[in-house]
Parts: sequence; C-alpha cells; structure tokens
Amino acid sequence: MNLLFINIGGLEFIVLLIASIFYLYSFYKVIVDKYLSTNERLMWIIVILIFNLIGAIAYWIWGNNKKRVGSSRF
Repeated sequence: MNLLFINIGGLEFIVLLIASIFYLYSFYKVIVDKYLSTNERLMWIIVILIFNLIGAIAYWIWGNNKKRVGSSRF
C-alpha cells in the first residue's frame, strides 16, 4: 500500500517538467521586469499565483509586450 508513488510515463513527465519550468520562469520574469510598475508587478504576481499556467501564458501575451509598445509611444 504505497500511496506516495505516482506512476507517470515519460511523455507526461516531460510535459510536466516543461510546464513547471515555464511557470517558474514567468514568475521570475515578472519579479525582475524593469518595465512593470509596482502595481502591475503585484497584479501579475497575483494572477500567476491564482491562475497558475493560464496566468503565466496571459503574462507572456499581455504583460510582457510593454517593451514593444513602449518604444512607439509619444
């Protein structure tokens, strides 16, 4: 009766590993992003913590594009 053993295959392990690395890197990127204000940074940290992988994907779609948009501002 081994309740702690989780049987996952090789492909599932790779997908889980890639998703975990992406999630952690997104969290790190939010913390060190110099283009985010304090309020934006706090909002993205909360979004990533609550929505996990969906929040990390949302950050890369909407939160990380300030660098591109910021250069074309007046």
